Amino acid sequence: MAGFHSATSFRTLGAAATTHNLFTIENTAGSPVNIAMRRLLVQMDATVALTAVMPQVKTSRTTGIPTGGTTLTKAQWDTAVASAANVIIRGATASDGGGATAITATPGAQVVWQQYCMRLHTAVGQVLAPDNNLLPALVDNPSLPNFLIRAGEAILVQVVAAVGTSNPATNHWFVSAAWDEVAP
Repeated sequence: MAGFHSATSFRTLGAAATTHNLFTIENTAGSPVNIAMRRLLVQMDATVALTAVMPQVKTSRTTGIPTGGTTLTKAQWDTAVASAANVIIRGATASDGGGATAITATPGAQVVWQQYCMRLHTAVGQVLAPDNNLLPALVDNPSLPNFLIRAGEAILVQVVAAVGTSNPATNHWFVSAAWDEVAP
């Protein structure tokens, strides 16, 4: 095993658009490791009432390696084991609630997993955001088959809304991931 790592995005404002790329995990060509995903989740804090359909959050493999966005820091769970340089994590902003740094990525034809988060039908009281899995909960169990991201592959977390008003610019999103880096 080449090490266990995690990363999380900054708090990202909604885009008031029908698609909004939030987060990518990439394993560039020539990587000496495979990424074995152990957890991928999103939380969303809605601050305005939404009577339309809530947006879906989808995870898919990409058609190529993403560009743009903000490269995020990877946390080492064992400080003696560094993450492979080929493993790149991107978020859609460079600071909590800051200006957007758009990720350019194209989702592949197959959606790996999708999730509704939450919506406020009326903006009254406080609603706590749950952890919303972006991969099946099965990836949490290391005794089950790994969800692998091999060299030259990436996955994209993307908000897909029925209409732009379903992802208002007042929503606040963050994505967190944990993974093992394993020999191919």
